Amino acid sequence: MLSRLRNRNLSARLLQPADEYWDRRLGVSTFGHHPGTGGPGEREWYMHYIPSPYRDIFDALAAAGLREDDVVTDLGCGLGRVVFAASHRGARRAEGVELVPALARGAEENRRHSRLRDRDIAFFEGNALDHDLSATTLIYMFHSFGHQIMAEMLDKARHDRRKVSASAPLRIAYVNPVCDNVIGSSGWFRRVGELPARRQWLSSADHYPTSIWTSTGD
Repeated sequence: MLSRLRNRNLSARLLQPADEYWDRRLGVSTFGHHPGTGGPGEREWYMHYIPSPYRDIFDALAAAGLREDDVVTDLGCGLGRVVFAASHRGARRAEGVELVPALARGAEENRRHSRLRDRDIAFFEGNALDHDLSATTLIYMFHSFGHQIMAEMLDKARHDRRKVSASAPLRIAYVNPVCDNVIGSSGWFRRVGELPARRQWLSSADHYPTSIWTSTGD
């Protein structure tokens, strides 16, 4: 599958040489695309998948204060680019949750062939609302789903953390933060930072702003 995706995304790889460099350095193939489903305003709306540039990911993780004891969970991980980036930057555990079976299988295939395969990395195929977030300390997500799913995910995270009496704050790095108002009105997060969209030289990739949040109590 990885070879088919690599050949299919040749133009993106040529136009985004920095990301191609990082894929090769980490031993993965994370270029890809998958169409979205549903329509705006529908509960079961999911945005299309295109991976964020590595530089943007590294910047977002740094802004969120990535630590060596962090458990990073990427909701809507695609082929795993954020997960590999977080592990490379030193996260204790990095995991991804992906609803689309083909992308989840590709992420796992990437893990098996990656130069980071001996680290604590895991991928899960399924709905983000079904994933246990009790151990997660940093959620990374691109705007992947609508306002209702976002609110339900935050409620789920709060419930999971209460089950284990989690003491460390939960942080969120939210790229393309369309649903910022949902996080702000949840009652247990405060916005602590933001990154503007920043173009990258010699790159055709799209870039988006990122908001950084931390929990204020569970």
